[in-house]
Amino acid sequence: MSVEKLVRKELLGPSRGSSTRARVSAAEGMISLAAGDPNFLLPEYIAETLKKAVQEGCTHYCFGGDPDLKVVVSEYYKKYGYEADPSTQVIITAGGSQSIFQSYAAILNGGDEVIALDPAYGGGTRSPGYFGAKTVFAPLRVEEDLSFSLDPEEVKKVITGRTKGLYIDNPGNPSGLVYSKKELKAIADLAVDHDFAVLVDETYTEYIWPDKEHVPLITMPGMENRTLVAMALTKMFAWAGMRTGWVIAGPELAPYVARAPGSGASWPIQRAAIVALTQGEEFVKGMVREYEERLDYGVKRLNEMPGVRCVKPEGAFYLFPDISATGLSSNEFTSKLFEEENVRIVSGAGYGPKVGEGRVRLSMIRPLSTQEMPSWFKVTPDTTFEAAMDRMERFTKRLAK
Repeated sequence: MSVEKLVRKELLGPSRGSSTRARVSAAEGMISLAAGDPNFLLPEYIAETLKKAVQEGCTHYCFGGDPDLKVVVSEYYKKYGYEADPSTQVIITAGGSQSIFQSYAAILNGGDEVIALDPAYGGGTRSPGYFGAKTVFAPLRVEEDLSFSLDPEEVKKVITGRTKGLYIDNPGNPSGLVYSKKELKAIADLAVDHDFAVLVDETYTEYIWPDKEHVPLITMPGMENRTLVAMALTKMFAWAGMRTGWVIAGPELAPYVARAPGSGASWPIQRAAIVALTQGEEFVKGMVREYEERLDYGVKRLNEMPGVRCVKPEGAFYLFPDISATGLSSNEFTSKLFEEENVRIVSGAGYGPKVGEGRVRLSMIRPLSTQEMPSWFKVTPDTTFEAAMDRMERFTKRLAK
Protein backbone atom coordinates (compact mmCIF):
# COMPACT_ATOMS: atom_id res chain seq x y z
CA MET A 1 0.00 0.00 0.00
CA SER A 2 1.25 3.48 -0.86
CA VAL A 3 0.17 6.14 1.59
CA GLU A 4 1.05 8.75 -1.05
CA LYS A 5 -2.02 7.62 -3.03
CA LEU A 6 -4.24 8.73 -0.14
CA VAL A 7 -2.92 12.21 0.54
CA ARG A 8 -3.44 15.49 -1.25
CA LYS A 9 -0.91 16.01 -4.04
CA GLU A 10 0.10 19.47 -2.79
CA LEU A 11 1.51 17.80 0.32
CA LEU A 12 3.70 15.31 -1.52
CA GLY A 13 7.44 15.70 -2.01
CA PRO A 14 9.84 17.50 0.34
CA SER A 15 8.28 19.33 3.27
CA ARG A 16 7.06 22.76 2.24
CA GLY A 17 6.58 24.04 5.75
CA SER A 18 8.06 27.40 6.58
CA SER A 19 11.66 27.09 7.69
CA THR A 20 10.85 29.53 10.48
CA ARG A 21 8.58 26.88 11.99
CA ALA A 22 10.68 23.81 11.35
CA ARG A 23 11.05 21.46 14.27
CA VAL A 24 14.63 22.09 15.36
CA SER A 25 15.74 20.75 18.70
CA ALA A 26 16.48 23.58 21.10
CA ALA A 27 20.16 22.93 21.68
CA GLU A 28 21.54 24.34 24.89
CA GLY A 29 22.54 27.95 24.40
CA MET A 30 20.86 28.31 21.02
CA ILE A 31 19.76 31.81 20.04
CA SER A 32 16.86 31.80 17.58
CA LEU A 33 16.17 34.78 15.33
CA ALA A 34 13.92 32.67 13.11
CA ALA A 35 10.15 32.66 13.66
CA GLY A 36 8.51 36.03 14.21
CA ASP A 37 7.26 35.13 17.68
CA PRO A 38 7.57 38.29 19.82
CA ASN A 39 9.38 37.92 23.13
CA PHE A 40 7.22 40.40 25.04
CA LEU A 41 5.14 39.20 27.98
CA LEU A 42 1.48 40.18 27.72
CA PRO A 43 0.19 42.68 30.28
CA GLU A 44 -1.53 41.29 33.36
CA TYR A 45 -4.87 42.81 32.37
CA ILE A 46 -5.05 40.38 29.43
CA ALA A 47 -4.79 37.40 31.77
CA GLU A 48 -7.45 38.93 34.00
CA THR A 49 -9.76 39.48 31.03
CA LEU A 50 -9.37 35.86 29.93
CA LYS A 51 -10.13 34.62 33.43
CA LYS A 52 -13.19 36.84 33.70
CA ALA A 53 -14.49 35.71 30.30
CA VAL A 54 -14.28 32.06 31.36
CA GLN A 55 -15.98 32.79 34.66
CA GLU A 56 -18.79 34.59 32.82
CA GLY A 57 -19.44 31.58 30.60
CA CYS A 58 -17.74 32.65 27.37
CA THR A 59 -16.72 29.05 26.77
CA HIS A 60 -19.28 28.08 24.15
CA TYR A 61 -19.65 28.55 20.41
CA CYS A 62 -19.38 32.10 19.15
CA PHE A 63 -20.60 31.66 15.61
CA GLY A 64 -19.61 34.47 13.30
CA GLY A 65 -17.32 36.09 15.85
CA ASP A 66 -17.99 38.23 18.88
CA PRO A 67 -20.04 41.25 17.70
CA ASP A 68 -18.25 43.53 20.16
CA LEU A 69 -14.87 42.51 18.73
CA LYS A 70 -16.07 43.24 15.20
CA VAL A 71 -17.05 46.74 16.26
CA VAL A 72 -13.67 47.28 17.89
CA VAL A 73 -11.80 45.99 14.80
CA SER A 74 -13.78 48.39 12.62
CA GLU A 75 -12.98 51.27 14.97
CA TYR A 76 -9.31 50.29 15.01
CA TYR A 77 -9.05 50.26 11.22
CA LYS A 78 -10.70 53.68 10.90
CA LYS A 79 -7.35 55.26 11.79
CA TYR A 80 -6.14 54.24 8.32
CA GLY A 81 -9.02 56.03 6.63
CA TYR A 82 -11.48 53.20 5.95
CA GLU A 83 -14.60 52.38 7.93
CA ALA A 84 -15.91 48.82 7.57
CA ASP A 85 -19.41 47.79 8.58
CA PRO A 86 -18.64 45.54 11.56
CA SER A 87 -21.67 43.32 11.03
CA THR A 88 -20.93 42.46 7.39
CA GLN A 89 -17.36 43.43 6.47
CA VAL A 90 -15.32 42.06 9.38
CA ILE A 91 -14.69 38.29 9.55
CA ILE A 92 -12.98 37.00 12.71
CA THR A 93 -10.40 34.26 12.16
CA ALA A 94 -7.97 32.10 14.13
CA GLY A 95 -4.91 34.19 13.29
CA GLY A 96 -3.15 35.73 10.32
CA SER A 97 -2.51 32.47 8.46
CA GLN A 98 -6.19 31.61 8.75
CA SER A 99 -7.08 35.08 7.45
CA ILE A 100 -4.94 34.46 4.36
CA PHE A 101 -6.19 30.91 3.82
CA GLN A 102 -9.87 31.84 4.20
CA SER A 103 -9.46 34.77 1.81
CA TYR A 104 -8.03 32.48 -0.84
CA ALA A 105 -10.81 29.97 -0.16
CA ALA A 106 -13.30 32.68 -1.06
CA ILE A 107 -11.84 33.57 -4.46
CA LEU A 108 -9.78 30.71 -5.93
CA ASN A 109 -10.80 27.90 -8.25
CA GLY A 110 -8.67 25.17 -9.78
CA GLY A 111 -6.50 26.54 -12.58
CA ASP A 112 -6.45 30.11 -11.28
CA GLU A 113 -3.18 31.98 -10.82
CA VAL A 114 -2.05 34.25 -8.00
CA ILE A 115 0.82 36.68 -8.50
CA ALA A 116 3.19 37.19 -5.56
CA LEU A 117 5.98 39.71 -5.33
CA ASP A 118 9.39 38.15 -4.75
CA PRO A 119 10.38 38.11 -1.89
CA ALA A 120 7.17 37.54 0.06
CA TYR A 121 5.86 35.73 3.13
CA GLY A 122 5.55 32.00 2.44
CA GLY A 123 2.14 31.72 4.07
CA GLY A 124 0.77 33.93 1.32
CA THR A 125 2.56 32.23 -1.55
CA ARG A 126 2.07 28.54 -0.74
CA SER A 127 -1.63 28.51 0.14
CA PRO A 128 -3.07 28.86 -3.41
CA GLY A 129 -1.86 25.35 -4.21
CA TYR A 130 -4.38 23.86 -1.79
CA PHE A 131 -7.17 25.19 -4.01
CA GLY A 132 -5.70 23.89 -7.26
CA ALA A 133 -4.36 27.34 -8.09
CA LYS A 134 -0.81 28.33 -9.00
CA THR A 135 1.47 31.02 -7.60
CA VAL A 136 3.62 32.93 -10.07
CA PHE A 137 6.23 35.46 -8.98
CA ALA A 138 7.13 38.96 -10.10
CA PRO A 139 10.41 40.28 -8.65
CA LEU A 140 10.55 43.46 -6.62
CA ARG A 141 13.11 46.00 -7.76
CA VAL A 142 16.30 46.05 -5.66
CA GLU A 143 17.59 49.59 -5.17
CA GLU A 144 21.26 50.55 -4.81
CA ASP A 145 20.94 50.77 -1.03
CA LEU A 146 19.46 47.22 -1.02
CA SER A 147 15.92 48.39 -0.23
CA PHE A 148 12.99 47.22 -2.36
CA SER A 149 10.37 48.89 -4.52
CA LEU A 150 7.56 47.85 -6.84
CA ASP A 151 8.22 47.43 -10.55
CA PRO A 152 4.77 47.45 -12.23
CA GLU A 153 6.28 46.27 -15.51
CA GLU A 154 7.46 43.05 -13.87
CA VAL A 155 3.91 42.43 -12.60
CA LYS A 156 2.49 43.04 -16.07
CA LYS A 157 4.79 40.38 -17.52
CA VAL A 158 3.16 37.59 -15.50
CA ILE A 159 -0.50 38.63 -15.84
CA THR A 160 -2.46 36.11 -17.93
CA GLY A 161 -6.07 35.25 -18.59
CA ARG A 162 -5.89 32.95 -15.56
CA THR A 163 -4.77 35.64 -13.11
CA LYS A 164 -7.30 35.75 -10.28
CA GLY A 165 -5.38 37.56 -7.59
CA LEU A 166 -2.26 39.32 -6.39
CA TYR A 167 -0.73 38.81 -2.95
CA ILE A 168 1.23 41.59 -1.26
CA ASP A 169 2.42 41.99 2.32
CA ASN A 170 2.42 45.62 3.42
CA PRO A 171 4.71 46.16 5.31
CA GLY A 172 6.66 43.38 3.71
CA ASN A 173 8.00 40.25 5.36
CA PRO A 174 10.93 39.84 4.74
CA SER A 175 11.41 42.80 2.40
CA GLY A 176 10.56 45.53 4.91
CA LEU A 177 8.88 47.42 2.05
CA VAL A 178 6.10 49.87 2.90
CA TYR A 179 4.21 50.56 -0.31
CA SER A 180 3.84 54.20 -1.28
CA LYS A 181 0.57 55.68 -2.51
CA LYS A 182 2.06 55.76 -6.02
CA GLU A 183 2.94 52.08 -5.87
CA LEU A 184 -0.51 51.15 -4.54
CA LYS A 185 -2.12 53.22 -7.30
CA ALA A 186 -0.14 51.19 -9.85
CA ILE A 187 -1.34 47.95 -8.24
CA ALA A 188 -4.93 49.21 -8.20
CA ASP A 189 -4.77 50.17 -11.86
CA LEU A 190 -3.50 46.71 -12.81
CA ALA A 191 -6.19 45.00 -10.71
CA VAL A 192 -8.98 47.07 -12.26
CA ASP A 193 -7.66 46.86 -15.83
CA HIS A 194 -7.13 43.08 -15.65
CA ASP A 195 -10.03 42.30 -13.30
CA PHE A 196 -8.35 40.49 -10.43
CA ALA A 197 -8.50 40.67 -6.63
CA VAL A 198 -5.70 41.68 -4.27
CA LEU A 199 -5.02 40.03 -0.94
CA VAL A 200 -3.13 42.48 1.29
CA ASP A 201 -1.42 41.05 4.35
CA GLU A 202 -1.33 43.99 6.79
CA THR A 203 0.03 42.13 9.80
CA TYR A 204 2.77 44.67 10.59
CA THR A 205 1.03 48.03 10.26
CA GLU A 206 1.94 48.98 13.84
CA TYR A 207 5.63 48.72 12.91
CA ILE A 208 6.29 51.37 10.29
CA TRP A 209 9.46 53.35 10.77
CA PRO A 210 9.98 57.12 10.42
CA ASP A 211 9.21 58.89 7.12
CA LYS A 212 6.78 56.17 6.03
CA GLU A 213 3.04 55.75 6.52
CA HIS A 214 0.53 52.99 5.93
CA VAL A 215 -1.90 53.58 3.04
CA PRO A 216 -4.64 50.93 2.80
CA LEU A 217 -5.16 49.59 -0.71
CA ILE A 218 -8.88 49.18 -0.05
CA THR A 219 -9.26 52.98 -0.15
CA MET A 220 -7.88 53.29 -3.70
CA PRO A 221 -10.36 53.95 -6.55
CA GLY A 222 -12.03 50.78 -7.77
CA MET A 223 -10.51 48.58 -5.05
CA GLU A 224 -13.11 48.36 -2.28
CA ASN A 225 -14.74 45.20 -3.60
CA ARG A 226 -11.61 43.60 -4.99
CA THR A 227 -9.41 43.94 -1.86
CA LEU A 228 -9.14 41.46 1.00
CA VAL A 229 -7.26 42.79 4.04
CA ALA A 230 -5.75 40.07 6.24
CA MET A 231 -4.69 41.11 9.74
CA ALA A 232 -3.91 39.57 13.13
CA LEU A 233 -2.98 40.43 16.68
CA THR A 234 -0.01 38.05 16.39
CA LYS A 235 2.64 40.71 15.89
CA MET A 236 0.87 43.91 16.87
CA PHE A 237 0.15 42.61 20.37
CA ALA A 238 2.69 39.78 20.90
CA TRP A 239 -0.20 37.35 20.52
CA ALA A 240 1.35 34.51 18.49
CA GLY A 241 -0.05 31.60 20.50
CA MET A 242 -3.46 33.21 21.00
CA ARG A 243 -4.40 32.86 17.31
CA THR A 244 -6.68 35.84 16.65
CA GLY A 245 -7.11 37.64 13.34
CA TRP A 246 -9.63 39.05 10.92
CA VAL A 247 -10.38 39.80 7.29
CA ILE A 248 -11.79 43.13 6.15
CA ALA A 249 -13.29 43.25 2.66
CA GLY A 250 -15.72 45.39 0.70
CA PRO A 251 -19.47 45.02 1.33
CA GLU A 252 -20.01 42.91 -1.80
CA LEU A 253 -16.97 40.67 -1.37
CA ALA A 254 -16.96 40.12 2.41
CA PRO A 255 -20.03 37.82 2.54
CA TYR A 256 -18.19 35.28 0.38
CA VAL A 257 -15.21 35.30 2.75
CA ALA A 258 -17.64 34.63 5.59
CA ARG A 259 -19.10 31.65 3.68
CA ALA A 260 -15.68 30.05 3.11
CA PRO A 261 -14.71 27.29 5.56
CA GLY A 262 -12.68 28.62 8.45
CA SER A 263 -12.53 28.88 12.20
CA GLY A 264 -12.68 31.84 14.51
CA ALA A 265 -10.70 32.45 17.66
CA SER A 266 -11.96 31.00 20.93
CA TRP A 267 -14.53 33.21 22.62
CA PRO A 268 -12.52 34.07 25.78
CA ILE A 269 -9.59 35.13 23.60
CA GLN A 270 -11.89 37.30 21.50
CA ARG A 271 -12.97 39.05 24.70
CA ALA A 272 -9.31 39.63 25.55
CA ALA A 273 -8.70 40.95 22.03
CA ILE A 274 -11.32 43.64 22.65
CA VAL A 275 -9.35 44.85 25.66
CA ALA A 276 -6.04 44.66 23.78
CA LEU A 277 -7.32 46.81 20.93
CA THR A 278 -8.98 49.38 23.17
CA GLN A 279 -6.54 49.58 26.10
CA GLY A 280 -3.22 48.38 24.72
CA GLU A 281 -1.82 51.53 23.15
CA GLU A 282 0.99 51.99 25.69
CA PHE A 283 2.00 48.31 25.44
CA VAL A 284 2.25 48.61 21.65
CA LYS A 285 4.23 51.85 21.91
CA GLY A 286 6.71 50.10 24.19
CA MET A 287 7.20 47.28 21.69
CA VAL A 288 7.60 49.76 18.83
CA ARG A 289 10.32 51.57 20.74
CA GLU A 290 12.26 48.43 21.57
CA TYR A 291 11.91 46.90 18.11
CA GLU A 292 13.33 50.02 16.50
CA GLU A 293 16.26 50.01 18.93
CA ARG A 294 17.00 46.42 17.93
CA LEU A 295 16.74 47.23 14.22
CA ASP A 296 19.10 50.20 14.50
CA TYR A 297 21.58 48.17 16.52
CA GLY A 298 21.35 45.21 14.14
CA VAL A 299 21.88 47.31 11.01
CA LYS A 300 24.99 48.87 12.53
CA ARG A 301 26.46 45.55 13.64
CA LEU A 302 25.70 43.72 10.39
CA ASN A 303 27.28 46.42 8.23
CA GLU A 304 30.47 46.04 10.27
CA MET A 305 30.72 42.34 9.41
CA PRO A 306 32.82 41.22 6.42
CA GLY A 307 30.73 40.21 3.42
CA VAL A 308 27.46 41.52 4.87
CA ARG A 309 25.41 44.55 3.81
CA CYS A 310 22.12 45.62 5.39
CA VAL A 311 19.62 48.46 5.08
CA LYS A 312 17.06 49.40 7.71
CA PRO A 313 13.58 48.22 6.68
CA GLU A 314 10.75 50.69 6.12
CA GLY A 315 8.40 48.54 8.17
CA ALA A 316 8.00 45.25 10.10
CA PHE A 317 10.71 43.95 12.44
CA TYR A 318 12.99 41.86 10.24
CA LEU A 319 16.46 42.50 8.86
CA PHE A 320 17.15 41.04 5.42
CA PRO A 321 20.88 41.51 4.82
CA ASP A 322 22.77 40.60 1.66
CA ILE A 323 25.40 37.95 2.45
CA SER A 324 26.34 37.07 -1.13
CA ALA A 325 29.85 38.54 -0.74
CA THR A 326 30.67 35.80 1.79
CA GLY A 327 30.72 33.31 -1.07
CA LEU A 328 28.01 31.16 0.51
CA SER A 329 24.49 30.58 -0.70
CA SER A 330 21.67 31.57 1.63
CA ASN A 331 21.09 27.97 2.68
CA GLU A 332 24.80 27.34 3.25
CA PHE A 333 25.15 30.48 5.34
CA THR A 334 22.23 29.68 7.64
CA SER A 335 23.24 26.03 8.02
CA LYS A 336 26.86 26.79 8.84
CA LEU A 337 25.95 29.60 11.24
CA PHE A 338 23.70 27.20 13.13
CA GLU A 339 26.29 24.43 13.17
CA GLU A 340 29.21 26.62 14.21
CA GLU A 341 27.65 29.30 16.41
CA ASN A 342 24.27 27.87 17.49
CA VAL A 343 22.36 30.84 16.02
CA ARG A 344 19.27 30.14 13.97
CA ILE A 345 18.22 32.51 11.19
CA VAL A 346 16.27 31.92 7.96
CA SER A 347 17.50 31.51 4.40
CA GLY A 348 16.20 34.15 2.01
CA ALA A 349 15.88 31.58 -0.77
CA GLY A 350 12.54 30.39 0.63
CA TYR A 351 10.78 33.71 0.05
CA GLY A 352 10.76 33.58 -3.71
CA PRO A 353 12.54 31.89 -6.62
CA LYS A 354 14.95 34.70 -7.44
CA VAL A 355 15.38 37.81 -5.30
CA GLY A 356 15.76 36.21 -1.87
CA GLU A 357 18.85 34.16 -2.77
CA GLY A 358 21.97 35.77 -1.34
CA ARG A 359 20.05 37.13 1.66
CA VAL A 360 19.08 35.88 5.11
CA ARG A 361 16.30 36.96 7.45
CA LEU A 362 16.79 37.90 11.09
CA SER A 363 13.73 38.38 13.29
CA MET A 364 14.06 40.94 16.08
CA ILE A 365 12.65 38.59 18.72
CA ARG A 366 15.63 38.66 21.09
CA PRO A 367 15.94 41.57 23.49
CA LEU A 368 18.87 43.89 23.84
CA SER A 369 20.48 43.88 27.26
CA THR A 370 18.95 47.34 27.78
CA GLN A 371 15.37 46.14 27.26
CA GLU A 372 12.91 47.42 29.85
CA MET A 373 9.79 45.42 28.94
CA PRO A 374 9.52 41.91 30.42
CA SER A 375 10.02 38.81 28.26
CA TRP A 376 8.07 35.58 28.52
CA PHE A 377 11.39 33.68 28.69
CA LYS A 378 14.42 34.18 30.90
CA VAL A 379 16.98 36.55 29.39
CA THR A 380 20.65 35.99 30.18
CA PRO A 381 23.71 37.92 28.92
CA ASP A 382 24.70 35.12 26.55
CA THR A 383 21.27 34.90 24.88
CA THR A 384 20.59 38.59 24.13
CA PHE A 385 20.49 40.11 20.66
CA GLU A 386 23.98 41.52 21.28
CA ALA A 387 25.21 37.98 21.93
CA ALA A 388 23.64 36.78 18.66
CA MET A 389 25.44 39.56 16.77
CA ASP A 390 28.73 38.68 18.49
CA ARG A 391 28.38 35.07 17.36
CA MET A 392 27.48 36.07 13.79
CA GLU A 393 30.43 38.45 13.67
CA ARG A 394 32.81 35.66 14.71
CA PHE A 395 31.33 33.46 12.00
CA THR A 396 31.70 36.03 9.20
CA LYS A 397 35.25 36.87 10.24
CA ARG A 398 36.21 33.20 9.97
CA LEU A 399 34.67 33.08 6.49
CA ALA A 400 36.70 36.11 5.45
CA LYS A 401 40.07 34.57 6.35
